This record gives sequence, structure tokens and C-alpha cells, in this order.
Amino acid sequence: MTCLDRRYSLLLLAILLIVSAGCITAWPSSNTTPLAAAPAASPQAGVATATVSPVPTFSDHGSLNVLRGEPFTVTGTVPNRAITMVQVWLLNGSISTILEPVMPDGTFRITLDSGVTSALSRNFTSAIVAQYPSPPDQFAVNLDPASGHVVGSSVIPARILTEVNDKQYYPTTQEDFLGQAIESPGTNNSCIITFLNGIDATLDITPIPPGSPGTMTVSGNTSLPAGTPLSIGVGTVSFHPTSKNYDFSHESAEGSAVVTAGPVGINHYYGTVDTSRLNTGKYFVAVNSGNQSLQAGATIYADVIAPLPAQPGPGNYINWSALALPTLATNETMAPVLLAGEWTIVPPGTSTQDNEVPYGSIIDCAPDGICRVYDQAGVQFLAVYNSNEEHMM
Repeated sequence: MTCLDRRYSLLLLAILLIVSAGCITAWPSSNTTPLAAAPAASPQAGVATATVSPVPTFSDHGSLNVLRGEPFTVTGTVPNRAITMVQVWLLNGSISTILEPVMPDGTFRITLDSGVTSALSRNFTSAIVAQYPSPPDQFAVNLDPASGHVVGSSVIPARILTEVNDKQYYPTTQEDFLGQAIESPGTNNSCIITFLNGIDATLDITPIPPGSPGTMTVSGNTSLPAGTPLSIGVGTVSFHPTSKNYDFSHESAEGSAVVTAGPVGINHYYGTVDTSRLNTGKYFVAVNSGNQSLQAGATIYADVIAPLPAQPGPGNYINWSALALPTLATNETMAPVLLAGEWTIVPPGTSTQDNEVPYGSIIDCAPDGICRVYDQAGVQFLAVYNSNEEHMM
């Protein structure tokens, strides 16, 4: 995925945590426009200090939790070992840059100090953009320290730079235009985006096993104080176009929970969500604090799989005699699986997961809740649940 693919990831972000802005520290004294670190905020009463986790990495449109008041480090890897320097942009209501050296192993590292993380916004997300130059170190897009404006080489359309410099945009929109500028044809530059979620406490979600529609139990541990209200949201991973009056109760559901006291710094929560109306498919499960002054949250995946009907109901049966198809040899013993994602048609021999099927495949969704996939000779090679993922191609 490139920076220009980020528009489609915003649908995913809509059900994730409330995200916040931050600043990059340790700025060099030249060719930068640094942001001053804010004073560290006073610790929130009842909130325990988080355990230091493994150093996270840049991932395109990935979302990282940053605990306010604690140092935070993120690492990255250049796509070309000839690159000796990367330019890292911070978009958080203003624009800042830093030139960061690349280590011999191709990695680089950015650190946010505790004063900076304490000042993360509660109202909008920030974006860190790692810009990879044309080797060795030719950056086509730069920040003019005198004007504070983003400038670029002659191959970059002026209208794109104008949009980048529009201070009215939130960082999540600004980074889209910045990505377009960096990756304009002729620059030989590329980039990767990572979003930051400012949080005041840790929160995790216990893995949820696949289950039938009905009641989903959501629980976990948190350093939020006892009594903190939590919201629980469940939503389909496979977003798709819908009619104006579409009934989203088949693809989303909500619940709530309250934090209860536990061992020092390790409180607990438990809640349920009515998933009885959900279609079969893969879902996000997001838990977020209902206290805006104590932000925390987490998201995981869960599979909802409706039981297959004992007796198939009515369906739209096919007039096979009107189709130039081979006789389909059904394997009744083949157990259905939940697709990894929407259908993708690929050349024969290139499939890497079950939703990638070769050109010429035949897909038949029967009234028994199973979609069977056949090769060009009519031999079945896959069975999948009739799910939200199966409806998309």
C-alpha cells in the first residue's frame, strides 16, 4: 500500500479509538521548524503507569497508542539501502520536519519525549509521515523554515502544494495531499504514514473466539480507575455501498461496560453486546473509555458465524440448461470457512489466501448458507460461509 491508498483506510479509522496529535522531539538545529515541547501534565489520579512495550514500527495507515506523559519511540525501515537519510514530517495542526539518519541495517528511529506526549490533542489525530528520498538523499518535497510552507520541485503540481499548506485541514486530510506531493510522478520519492492515538491509560481486550449471533462477551484489563464507563462497538470489517435506508443492525451493534477494581493498577471490565441480528462475517470489536478526560481504547477482530440451516429455505435457483457451464461436482464433505476478505480474481497459480480465486472459477451460493467454488472443469475446491466478505468482489 502506498500513501495514495490512505483514503480507503479512513472508513476503518471511523470505528477505532479517539485519536490525538503529538510532536517529534530531538530536532536538529538546521533545516527544521521544530515545535516546542509542552510542560508535562500532572498524573491522572487512579491511573497506573503503563509497562514499557516493544518498540513499535511505522506501518502504512497503522494506528499506534501513545500513553500521555511517557516517552514513545517508533522505528522504520527504508525500502532502499542506498538511502542514508529520511525526512520525517509531523502534522498536528502545524507542520514540522526532521532529517533522521538511517542505520547500517536500514532502520531509523524517532522518539517523542514525555513532555510532548503529555500534550497530545484530545480532539484530532496527528500523522507522522516518513519520506523516502530518491537515493541517495534527494528530497523532492521540503519545508521552508522561513515561511513555514511546504515547497517542492517543479514536477509537483502547484495545486497539491496549495492544499498541503491549507491550515484549515485536519492532519488526516493534510497528510493525503502531502503524500500526493511526495509521490508525484517524476519525484522518485515515496512515503509511509502512521497515526498516533493519545491515551491516558492502558486497556486490552481478551481474544473473542468465533461464535454464533446472539450475545458477545467482551472483557479485559485496564489501568483506568474503577467506575470509568466504557463503550463497546462491533462493526463489519467489510464496508460496502448501501441504500439510503439500509438497516445497519445486520452489520453493527453496541454495548457498554464499567471498570471494576482489581489488583493495584490492573482493573477489569466485562460487558456484553447483542449480536443476534448480525450477518455472518469478520467484525471489529472496539472498546473505548466514556470519560473524555481519561482516554483509552483498543480494537480486535472477532468472527460471527451463523449456524447453517437444518433445512435450506427458498432461493434463487439457477436454470443450468441456459448456461454454458460444466457439470458441477459438489463435495458435500468439504467444511466451509470464513473468507479472509472480499473476493479477488487472480491468475492461476498465484493465490495466497482463500479469497483469491483463479480466473474462470465458478461460485455458486446455495440456500443452505454455503458458497461453493469450482474450477473450470467443475470440480469443487473451496466452500465458504455466505458472509459479508463473500458479498464483495
